[in-house]
Amino acid sequence: MDNIKFISVIEGVEETMPIIPASKQQYGWVKKAANHLKTVGSLTEMEEYANSNLDIRHTSKCPGIINLKSKGFIVRNHSDINLKILDKDGGYEWNTPSNWIEMSDGICENTITHHFEGSLHQFMNDWPKDTLSIVLKINLPWYVKIPKGWELIMVDPFYKDDYRFTVCPGIFEPELGLAKLNIPVHWHSTSGEFMIKAGTPIAQLIPLRKENIDFELSNKNNDKDFNKEYRLMNLKFQESFKRNYNKVREFFKSR
Repeated sequence: MDNIKFISVIEGVEETMPIIPASKQQYGWVKKAANHLKTVGSLTEMEEYANSNLDIRHTSKCPGIINLKSKGFIVRNHSDINLKILDKDGGYEWNTPSNWIEMSDGICENTITHHFEGSLHQFMNDWPKDTLSIVLKINLPWYVKIPKGWELIMVDPFYKDDYRFTVCPGIFEPELGLAKLNIPVHWHSTSGEFMIKAGTPIAQLIPLRKENIDFELSNKNNDKDFNKEYRLMNLKFQESFKRNYNKVREFFKSR
């Protein structure tokens, strides 16, 4: 089996704040939604949906959300970062509890750096509102060895709790050697002082095989399988008053 290797350049961080499977990251809103399901039940039972004959079920059970946010791995900052935004043009200061460059034997970079304004902002017609014109970089003490035949997608954590910043997505490939986890982010404030607590999810890392897939375009009239597949899908989704996604999965897996 192929293996992706996450290497900490500060000895011990792999134990105190390891990169974890995304399925193990616990977000506060998910706990809140789960508690809501326990006390209220299906969203269909809420007053605003009463008598609608809709099976809304509950956000905490949505397979599109749960499966997506559980893909790949989550990298978190290993220590507190205090960030002070001085002005909208990109002035900032930062500090951390310890000198991580020293503790990494000089391998780490400064925890917060940035891309200069002209690297991206000047090309964008619709820059996010109330966002720094420079792209900050949160430099983490991790390198990644990606196996041949794979690549590593880096994105903003899906359905996270903290929307003060958004990761600028990118991709790492093994042909360029070790991947260095310097995370570029849009910071969505132009003034103020912010604490990024240790353990905050910074980025989601999703390994993908380097494979090509063919595609074709069709419509419901000339696709010979569409009508049958559409009918089966609806029959399975509508056979019960309360939808059971696992039963739907089992049916389509067995075909």
